[in-house]
Amino acid sequence: MHGVRLSARQLNELELLRAGAYGAQAGYSLPAAGATAASAASLGSHVATLRIPDIAPGRVVTLLDSEATPVASVDVVDRRTSAAGTWIAGPVTMLREPALPPFPELRPSAFSDLAEDAVLLMGARAGQLAGTVIVMDEGDPSALSSTVRSLQRDGVEVRVLPRPAAEHVTGEAERELLEHLASVVCASTVVVKRGSDRAPGGGAVVLFTGLSGSGKSTIARQVTRRLRSEGTQRVTLLDGDEVRAMLSSGLGFSRADRELNVRRIGWVASLVASHGGMAVCAPIAPYASMRAEMREMAERAGRFVLVHVATPLEVCEERDRKGLYAAARRGEIKEFTGISDPYEAPVDADVVVGTDGESVEECAAAVVRYLTASSGGDYTI
Repeated sequence: MHGVRLSARQLNELELLRAGAYGAQAGYSLPAAGATAASAASLGSHVATLRIPDIAPGRVVTLLDSEATPVASVDVVDRRTSAAGTWIAGPVTMLREPALPPFPELRPSAFSDLAEDAVLLMGARAGQLAGTVIVMDEGDPSALSSTVRSLQRDGVEVRVLPRPAAEHVTGEAERELLEHLASVVCASTVVVKRGSDRAPGGGAVVLFTGLSGSGKSTIARQVTRRLRSEGTQRVTLLDGDEVRAMLSSGLGFSRADRELNVRRIGWVASLVASHGGMAVCAPIAPYASMRAEMREMAERAGRFVLVHVATPLEVCEERDRKGLYAAARRGEIKEFTGISDPYEAPVDADVVVGTDGESVEECAAAVVRYLTASSGGDYTI
């Protein structure tokens, strides 16, 4: 039996499944290829989906909560695998009650009737609101509590919509799906109001990814020095080697151990961001799925910026100060990224450096320029 720890939004999706948001039968479906706003309108995207990093042989997948407690199982009847992970489909059986989420009395399962009319708040609160307001649980308890308490002080009736992972849709298709879910479990008539897009924690996570020897740690240190000297935001550097020594000393280099290492970095970085700081991280992070998971954690607390240090493999091998590539070529190091284990180059990087032999200072300057331009001329969000 294969166990998968669910993210906060995946746990939200499981909650919506149990509340009947996707129909009477609780189960996951494979997403339609290339889901769009048009397909969402025809219910093609109104399904619960689950993408996991990998899948072991066998038909049953156990779903774990944030504390690694088994809460449900999926009898897998279909699957689709891509570079980002494996989508699975099949009926869901609950094993035990998950831990209570924030504001259980305001969530779909607490109401037997729909409200007549409600406003679905997209983003942080902006301006005065009245009547019934649907607030989305994005996975940040502090931000959710702040919004709910603020509305309740104004005499507003509040309902909470768990925001699902919904990784099969983006943009307008995602907005349409959320509006549909709100109309199924919260109110019969829903009007969308876009609030502020400002991230709840006011912080940021900057992830440098690249091959061993690409220079990502050196560039990250230079960026950190510049941000500390030129900006006002507190900056924390989480270097890959240092994190492995302090937080992940017992881990090896299998895919599962690498994913856990990056998950730990992402968790610490998101805590920094949730308190208004900026976390600069420099692991190899070779897999697209682990970077996506880190992005999700970070964006619940602040902004996420992905920097790809795209130094070519042959240049990295020439540097090879630690002799790692040579040892990997001789077969002495198993599962070495770029040699015997893949590096999945990101297609969603915000900044790409290192392709043309730029100096460390030039690469760092390009990253700082992006951070400054994309945050309104300040390092704060």
